[in-house]
Amino acid sequence: MVVAWAQELEGAVAAGKWLHPKGADVTLAEYRERWAAQRLAEGRSSAKVGDSHWRNHIEPVWGGHPVGLITRPELRAWVKRMAETQCAKCRGYPGVKGDGMLARHKVTLTGAAAARAAKRKEPLEQVCTGTGQAPGLGAWTIQGAVTHLSALLTAAVDDGLIPANPALRLGLPPTRPKPVFFWTRSEAAAIVAQLDGLNATAVDLAMHVGLRPGELFGLKRRYVDTGIWLIHVHGVATRDGWKPHAKTAKSHRAVPVPPKLRAAIAARCEEIGPDDLVFPAPTGGVWDDRNFAERVFAPAVRAAGVKTGTPYDMRHTAASWLVQAGVDLQRVQELLGHEKYSTTLRYAHLRPGAFDEVLAAWGDVEARADR
Repeated sequence: MVVAWAQELEGAVAAGKWLHPKGADVTLAEYRERWAAQRLAEGRSSAKVGDSHWRNHIEPVWGGHPVGLITRPELRAWVKRMAETQCAKCRGYPGVKGDGMLARHKVTLTGAAAARAAKRKEPLEQVCTGTGQAPGLGAWTIQGAVTHLSALLTAAVDDGLIPANPALRLGLPPTRPKPVFFWTRSEAAAIVAQLDGLNATAVDLAMHVGLRPGELFGLKRRYVDTGIWLIHVHGVATRDGWKPHAKTAKSHRAVPVPPKLRAAIAARCEEIGPDDLVFPAPTGGVWDDRNFAERVFAPAVRAAGVKTGTPYDMRHTAASWLVQAGVDLQRVQELLGHEKYSTTLRYAHLRPGAFDEVLAAWGDVEARADR
């Protein structure tokens, strides 16, 4: 009997199905608290996004589950449910009846509502009175929630609580890329004309070389080589201040300075120290990208009378101009610091002559039809 048990256990380990006893005792909420205390520091924005996914989409469903008892079928059902119609009041997923109305459902009170119910000695689980419907979550939100949960479960694998991560390759709703947005050269010039000083130089630079807003506002004097006119992208501005690292490995790169901007950038570099920001906020600190968009960029776009966009669209504009000018897509990828070539392929349709073969084929067909 002992031999049979040992063989069964050995087979479970080999198949990746063995569960450490600790995995059945620790809930996901307990494990996340431990994980959050031990993880490496990250930007406040990233932490807020993760916390939001946990609070709104993960904890209500999985917080009380033992880590080792979360299964792939349950996760697939959860992903499907998040895309379904919600109750606008409690954000639950009761389902819709044949008459188009929400099914009768219950909600578990939390927070202040739970405290009031406890004071009145009422049950925490009550029938929801909501009748309004809200659409299910979008593909990007679902992807974010699953990604955060998957990071937790991967850490649980590393800690020996579970043999494998059940949240991998769940088959998520597809995310649809938006059409490429960019300003024409005349539109960009009109925006720059509404600005002055460093703001004009910063926007003109971003329109040409495609720096991300954080890279633009995080640019320090030491990373501008006025001898060979290259900008080395290393640090970035975040909502927590300046960080000494770029977004990804390929984000660390060198970009040339357009000749028409060299005089203005040289003058700025001469008046600041090596660790000073080239494009600081009015107070001298790091720009918050939201403040720049609201106080500087959006008013300039409105005054220019061009189509509305965001500071990040300056990056799309730079990529679009380069591709339209015939610059090789791989070179564009390097200049913009795209981690994946597939990201740069979004601009492929802008290449000169991209549809010449198709147009020529249509011409041949029409010519033959006229004979």
